Amino acid sequence: MVWLNGEPKPLEGRTLREVVEALGVELGRVAVLLNEEAFPGQEVPDRVLKEGDVVEVVTLMQGG
Repeated sequence: MVWLNGEPKPLEGRTLREVVEALGVELGRVAVLLNEEAFPGQEVPDRVLKEGDVVEVVTLMQGG
C-alpha cells in the first residue's frame, strides 16, 4: 500500500504524477511531498510509487 494523505491506497506501480493528476487538483495550487521530499505541483516527477511510500498533497493558500 501507498499512503496518500493519511489513507492507505493500492497505488504501487503508478507514477506520482498520474496519482496527483487523477485527484483533479490544479497543479499550480499544490505542493506534493513524497517521503518528505517536496515538489511544486507543476514539477511533480514521473517517479513510480512503491510499497510503503508516503504521499501528501498540500493545497497552497494565500494569507495575510
